[in-house]
Amino acid sequence: MLGLLFDGQNFFLSRNFRLQRLGNLAWLRTNFQIFQLASFVDEIVVFHVARSADSESFGHALQGLAEEIFVPLSVGGGIRRLEDADRLFRAGADRVMFSEMLWSNQTLVEAVRDKYGKQAVVGVMNFTSSEDGEIAIRSAGRAKLGFGSPSARDAEELVPLVGELVLQSIDRDGTGHGYPLGDLGKFSALAELPWIASGGFGLPEHVAQALLDERLQAALTSNLLAFVGTGLELARLEAARSAVDLAEWETLPER
Repeated sequence: MLGLLFDGQNFFLSRNFRLQRLGNLAWLRTNFQIFQLASFVDEIVVFHVARSADSESFGHALQGLAEEIFVPLSVGGGIRRLEDADRLFRAGADRVMFSEMLWSNQTLVEAVRDKYGKQAVVGVMNFTSSEDGEIAIRSAGRAKLGFGSPSARDAEELVPLVGELVLQSIDRDGTGHGYPLGDLGKFSALAELPWIASGGFGLPEHVAQALLDERLQAALTSNLLAFVGTGLELARLEAARSAVDLAEWETLPER
């Protein structure tokens, strides 16, 4: 899965959740052939990173982006009302993603689930690790659960709400040092949900290592500078050589 950090005008890189602007869609298309990368992934994830969450203007920008993407599209960020989610689905989103709202506004998440189905809702847990191995779940830099693993009570609340769960490592975000597989055990209470690993991917072998872990169903990277050119293709080849079961599809001709 390929992640794009987008504010409606420009795309960004992230390192430990600190953003650095790359350029707009035309710049990204010219310099990184961004839409050719979609040939090597089975989903694109767009994170709305604008400080002011204007879902209407972002929806218009997303629609233009979706017209050039031929794989499923998941979108997260800036969803404060059911109408915001409606707008993103109309703009081309196949699924929407919630992070902070998983705790602060479960009624909203339930409303989206009830209208579009559980498979159309993805949860995101941004986590950081302490020196003694404990984790804290965070959103926009603010602790949500404090240090400590998600509990059975958290599972009772979250499992009915979402179809999948992104486990995003803040510590490894943008570092290219690989995903912290050792932290996965902290989320055992949520094992009923399919897990997507995010954060730290910088080499093709990092993707294969994550996908070989039976607890993970997918790997998500927003590290465009590490995977432009042949990076994603090499990651798929490395995963295939490691006996990872990958989806296959015909390559679309260039337009």
